Amino acid sequence: MIVYSKLSLLLFSVCMLCGIFINDAALASKTDNAVSVVNELLDEVLTIQKTELSIEQRRSDFLKLIYAYFDINIIAKASTGPYWRVATSDEKEHYTKLISELIADLTSSQLGDIDNFSFDFQSSIPKGEKMVMVSGNLFVPNQSITKISVKWRVSTPDSDIAKIIDIEFENISMLVAQKEENVAIIRKNGGVFSALITSIAVSYTHLTLPTKA
Repeated sequence: MIVYSKLSLLLFSVCMLCGIFINDAALASKTDNAVSVVNELLDEVLTIQKTELSIEQRRSDFLKLIYAYFDINIIAKASTGPYWRVATSDEKEHYTKLISELIADLTSSQLGDIDNFSFDFQSSIPKGEKMVMVSGNLFVPNQSITKISVKWRVSTPDSDIAKIIDIEFENISMLVAQKEENVAIIRKNGGVFSALITSIAVSYTHLTLPTKA
């Protein structure tokens, strides 16, 4: 009986150690993937910036990056706060498409003619089991501000999946800022979600907007 108890304890300890090693390996894989996604995105952006393209082609190329590297569904839901629940299926679909195009458009216009920058990686810290924060500094020569602190929130639901859901510049969250603006617009219009879509349509007339049946 004593031998059985010792054996059971030994097996339990081995299982616990194996579980720790597996979890550590999975966590390491997630952090590595998160860093890779950030680096790959920046490489793609730099390639676009160094290529002579029309305004429309630049927007199109950036839009492809948004869909490839960002979890746009999470971003769409999180950027509308509690009002996402009251939106219709069509409104959710239209807004998700619009926010994708809006991010691509703003990125393209804000980067302008910047064709040289570098990212100095500092750390990748797990935030729970499904999130990794990748931090570093963005260096942009020949600009009024040459060093920018950047944090990337990367969703890692699985060890082989990593998608960006937010970027912080100098501790200012782009997702939180967008959410605050969106919620204010919807509240101002009596909680009507479609008012947000209309507001975007007025401000950014060149984006692809839903057509009325």
